[in-house]
Amino acid sequence: MTIEEAFAGALTYETKVRDIYRDAAAGTRENEARGLYEILGRDEQSHIDYLNHIRERWRKTGVLDTRGPETVLPPLDRLEEAMKRAAASLSPARTGLDEGGEQAALSRALAAEEETTAFYRSLVSSLPEESRAVFRRFVEIEDGHTSIVRAQLDLVSRTGYWFDVREFDLED
Repeated sequence: MTIEEAFAGALTYETKVRDIYRDAAAGTRENEARGLYEILGRDEQSHIDYLNHIRERWRKTGVLDTRGPETVLPPLDRLEEAMKRAAASLSPARTGLDEGGEQAALSRALAAEEETTAFYRSLVSSLPEESRAVFRRFVEIEDGHTSIVRAQLDLVSRTGYWFDVREFDLED
């Protein structure tokens, strides 16, 4: 794959997942869910902006900006703490309800995040070394998005897991 094809593919994936978050934000009745979708959608838009910027710069100068994108999200450990506090404040009557179609929206988002992360991993393993650094940071960020969405999906669907850690067992 050429670097131009990598940019085109990355922009396709980022646009797809951004649109999923925008649609989910517009379609939910839950303010907390809307806030999460809007933040994640803004982060994906910042990736699109960054990719367009470095692609144009590369086309003009032949030099790749290998710093990687910034994210509007705090570090994953801080996010996990905040999400645990938010989950603890939910009343048992609301936890597990799917009033706003959140389970379906989160399932779509999770699938898109996993697909996007897999794409970036393939770029990091297959592009020439000098091009890999551009996409390494995307793997980290998209892994974070995947963890966030999976945790929210676990909360909504009441799987008993939180960030892949078993929180409860129905047989306990």
